[in-house]
Amino acid sequence: MAEVRPQPALGGWRAWWQRLLGREDPDAARRRWLRQAGRIIEGEVLDVRPTGANQGLLVRYRYEVANVEYESLDVIDATGNQYWPGQRISVRYDRRRPSNSILG
Repeated sequence: MAEVRPQPALGGWRAWWQRLLGREDPDAARRRWLRQAGRIIEGEVLDVRPTGANQGLLVRYRYEVANVEYESLDVIDATGNQYWPGQRISVRYDRRRPSNSILG
């Protein structure tokens, strides 16, 4: 009778290989998941700066979850999106890891 050996690293190899082949950018996957399943909360824009070379704007913002204040950065497309310091905004965050967020 043949011996069956478990292969616990197979899933890890598959994920590594897909990243190596460039099938899915981990940040793009994180952003997609937050847009679909992230909780929405109100936040405030702290600072807005150009990223250089017309690639977009760097928006620094803060929000509060369960009496803990978080501060984060997000790069957005500069066309049609206008943010200014003090503006109230929607933030999408991961309820298991509230520090994982994007502008909503």
